[in-house]
Amino acid sequence: MSRENPFAKLDMAAISQSQTPTKPGYGMTGAAKTVVRSIEDMVENTKKLMEGEVIVDLDPQLVDVSFVSDRLSDDGEEFQELLQAIRESGQTTPILVRPSTIDAKRYMVVFGHRRVRVARELGVPVKAIVKKLDDTTSAIAQGQENAARSNLSFIERAHFGQNLIAFGMTKETVRSSLAIDEAMLSKMLAVIEAVPTPVIQVLGASKKIGRDRWLSLRQLVLTPALSKVAVEHAMSPDFQKLPEAQRFDELHDYLKRYKAKSTAKKPKQEVPVKDWVSSDRSLNFAMTAKSRKVAIELTNVEAKPFSEWLSSRMDRLYEEYKGSQNKTNGD
Repeated sequence: MSRENPFAKLDMAAISQSQTPTKPGYGMTGAAKTVVRSIEDMVENTKKLMEGEVIVDLDPQLVDVSFVSDRLSDDGEEFQELLQAIRESGQTTPILVRPSTIDAKRYMVVFGHRRVRVARELGVPVKAIVKKLDDTTSAIAQGQENAARSNLSFIERAHFGQNLIAFGMTKETVRSSLAIDEAMLSKMLAVIEAVPTPVIQVLGASKKIGRDRWLSLRQLVLTPALSKVAVEHAMSPDFQKLPEAQRFDELHDYLKRYKAKSTAKKPKQEVPVKDWVSSDRSLNFAMTAKSRKVAIELTNVEAKPFSEWLSSRMDRLYEEYKGSQNKTNGD
């Protein structure tokens, strides 16, 4: 296989990690708009990586997946549409790969995983551009190409960001790769760190579920008991029989019902009341005692004068009480 020098036209400035473009659907307001770039910039970044480079035919069996995963589900329907299109019209857009750091005869996908899968299934070469990229540049290109194509869901983008951080990437690199600002990255990481991994794996890409719904699920599973319930329910055979598109809503609603049921107010237990009535029936005494609170109620004709008499003697009565306690302890 012959090809031109694939490194000469690489424009690192075009995909600098200091630039953080924005993606429609993850709205930026106020001052945030001044620190992010538009979706058109991401498309332009991809063009600059690919523009003017030699397209070569590679054996798809020699192409390995990216070092960092960005998908949670197989895009069954979309994959079949892509397969049919390539079968009928051929591959119109090349993928981007980098030379393998392990085997000189192999390559690693930067972006274009589904096109590689299609080529394998059809038994044809995959059209590719080969560039020598480091991990950081590769991650940024992978994330921005996915963002430009709008084919990753919120949770897949969060999953991708978490994987980049686990691989040792800085948050600046992650923000640039995902085309988001710091606030959005914080929300993504908050979700991916709170929702149990088995639950995320079962829910899959959840294509139609956006940021707010995921944040709502996160709030529910922050309660340890609900987090445990979420895992148990998601692992149940009946739940996993549901179509992936229905799973998130079913789990979210189940947890809300469970929470409402478990936090329903229990009827208050009646506190026992002690009663006393004077021999002449002119004073009624009632006492309700709790652990640190005792309520005394005096009623009837002698209630007010007796309460005044009692109040004026509180110091002496309390001293008598303390004296009796000391004698009891001394014994």
